[in-house]
Amino acid sequence: MDILQPFVEPLRGTAPQTLIIALFALTLLDMVFGSLNALFVAHDFSSHVFRAGLIRKLSNLGLMCVADIIDAMLSSGLALGFQPVFITVGVSLALMEVWSLLEIYAEMHPEISEAEWYKMLLRSKQGLKNG
Repeated sequence: MDILQPFVEPLRGTAPQTLIIALFALTLLDMVFGSLNALFVAHDFSSHVFRAGLIRKLSNLGLMCVADIIDAMLSSGLALGFQPVFITVGVSLALMEVWSLLEIYAEMHPEISEAEWYKMLLRSKQGLKNG
């Protein structure tokens, strides 16, 4: 098991473990609320859309594994004392899940679409797509 040590070591700290748990919880909430929204609000549940979303979630998991591998390579040679790639990728994915949850919430509560924070969210998302 010594050969796996560099890949496990970056995950031993409190920050990476908290991030993994938070990302798992946010992903699970996104899937549950997205399914509930599709079934009961939009009345348009599609197994194809669900599969595509599940594949996206699994690709996020793969990205986290790649980030861990990169951090393991960095820590084995550079000993930075923290996991810059893993933490950055994990926080970015967590923010994407929060964004998705806010969109689902606004779909479930149409009155939210008039809220300034929601309009700002849509503008920033549109800016990311155009940029």
